[in-house]
Amino acid sequence: MKFPRIPPRLEGWLSAALVVIVTLLTYGPLIPSLGFYRDDWYLIWTAQARGAQGIMSLFQGDRPFIGWLYALDYNLLGNSPLNWHMYALIIKVFSALAFLWLLRTVWNERKIETTLIALLFVVYPGFYQQPNAATFKNLLLAYGAAMASLACAVLALKGAFVFRKAMLIIASILLAALSIFIYEALIGIEAARLILIWYVLKRDGKLTIRESLRKTVVAAIPYLMFAAAFLFWRLFLFESTRRATNVDVVLSNFGPLSLTSALHLAVEMILDLIETSLLAWGVPFYQFSTSVGDARITAMATGLALIVLALTGAYLFLMRGQASPSDEAGENLQASRDWLWLGAMIIFVTTLPIVLAGRNVIFDIQWDRYTYQSVAGVALFMGGIIFYGLKGRLRWAALCLLLMSGVLTQLFSANYYRRFWRVENDAMWQLAWRAPQIEEGTTVVLVLPGNYALAEEYEVWSPINLVYHPRQELKIAGQVMYDDLWLEAVLGAQEERLVRGTVMVKRDYAKLLLVTQPSAFSCLHVIDGARAELTAQERLDVQRLASFSDANLIDPSGAQAVPPSEIFGDEPSHDWCYFYQQMDLARQRKDWESAAQFADEAIALGYQPYEVSEWLPALEAYIHVGDQKMAKRIALLIRVDKKTYQSICQRLKPLTGTPAEYDRDLLAESLCKHD
Repeated sequence: MKFPRIPPRLEGWLSAALVVIVTLLTYGPLIPSLGFYRDDWYLIWTAQARGAQGIMSLFQGDRPFIGWLYALDYNLLGNSPLNWHMYALIIKVFSALAFLWLLRTVWNERKIETTLIALLFVVYPGFYQQPNAATFKNLLLAYGAAMASLACAVLALKGAFVFRKAMLIIASILLAALSIFIYEALIGIEAARLILIWYVLKRDGKLTIRESLRKTVVAAIPYLMFAAAFLFWRLFLFESTRRATNVDVVLSNFGPLSLTSALHLAVEMILDLIETSLLAWGVPFYQFSTSVGDARITAMATGLALIVLALTGAYLFLMRGQASPSDEAGENLQASRDWLWLGAMIIFVTTLPIVLAGRNVIFDIQWDRYTYQSVAGVALFMGGIIFYGLKGRLRWAALCLLLMSGVLTQLFSANYYRRFWRVENDAMWQLAWRAPQIEEGTTVVLVLPGNYALAEEYEVWSPINLVYHPRQELKIAGQVMYDDLWLEAVLGAQEERLVRGTVMVKRDYAKLLLVTQPSAFSCLHVIDGARAELTAQERLDVQRLASFSDANLIDPSGAQAVPPSEIFGDEPSHDWCYFYQQMDLARQRKDWESAAQFADEAIALGYQPYEVSEWLPALEAYIHVGDQKMAKRIALLIRVDKKTYQSICQRLKPLTGTPAEYDRDLLAESLCKHD
């Protein structure tokens, strides 16, 4: 059957449209539900508190150019998470089109294959940090600029006019500068540039190896000069004040050069190469697919993946007239073979700087980013396997599996971040409901459920200060839980930490407020060390620290703090957790009538807690207002969870009969009288 040939201009638009649509389907659906995460927080806090100059100061010690870039971005995007996610998506589209452009400049005759390789580039599942938009939009931009730079360099080789060649070389160097000044580890792309220039010159000119090497050196002189100038500045002139990017510190990690250290590097390199190129297509998908637990998201992700496959199939059907007969007959597979070794070499030279910097590929939230510098090489390498190593139906089955794995992994990742934002966002609203104001100088320790555990202290103090002290310097310190934190509390220690060389965080563990969410289904619990009301499910480190938490650091009569809607959105609906926080706040105020009224309203609306310990403010309120019927009813509800009520009673018994601001004897008598 003979298929009509699509006009070249229409073919180009059709291929680009497929790449854009797949990018939007893979990364766009859950954007409205995403927020800020991890390193995003100190950027947003600094922007609010210190403005553009403060943003630039943050990065002065390691990547100065990023500071200027962030200052410009913040002026355009502001505090809205949606703006940052849309911006990152636009950059992703630019990056995908830049890679397609690069492929077409080198292998313009292989239109179907280059488009499909670009799709593998788009959905690559070894990097799933796209939802962490404010932080990783820089990496996406740097890589897109690198791909456009390589395309300009290849076009310059093919240019017949001196002026055009010069303009393309200048554009290529400027794009390379944008890329490498954003992220210095992309220096490996410059080695990939040399390989690509040599390949194009040798193939198009049908040159010997010696002739092609000589011409490569001549053609690459402008790029070599740029790379040498950057390395000289980075290694000998610029002194990074951040350990992670300080050359001397990085080199010291290897110790004296020895056979052992060389073998260690070699092993790490081999492992990272395998993980980046092959395992990336299976391990992240497996990790996410076994933990999603959301049938709706699974159905949606599967549906979108099938749409991607359907669009790809429709594209292949329309484009069959573009395939050359020799390719269909299995002849002239040189380009496909070239993709294999070119992809492998690009993966190697782009991974090497990462390994030398002491970083390794780990398929875990945050650490998967050390694969992205090699994604172009991976796409070429997998394209080589598919179009050279596989034939017939097996080829298309493998392509479908890779696309499915990529699309599903990225959508599952977005779903994880969607839930993470819901937990973070709800925590800030619940804290504001429970604590109208928090005393300045307090150190808040925030413990979120295991899957959403915070990694760095600025994930605590940044959002809290945005809620309680917007557009002001740091007034409330923060900390995440770690094993020996209770020792700091025992000693009442004080410490200072300089974050990114500009933000001084002063922590006073004698003024500690522990806030914890035992599970993703429970409410946020402000721990009062005098009460020590903990569920049986609380972590051991939380139990150790609980008695040091001072709820009196909360000012229950202060002006009500309200999380800014531009960051945290509109106030959530008033479900059980709202009433629980209001009951607990009223209990702190000794306003038992209000606490009982909130309990009555919650019960009338049919709300009840997931954690039965959250009935305790209601129980105490009913005891104090003399409603014995409701007190007995609530006590029975708490006793349903045997472990929780026994844990609470064990903590209450040593406290009964001692002076207290509230009557523990009444509470213990109502709840624990049978023990």
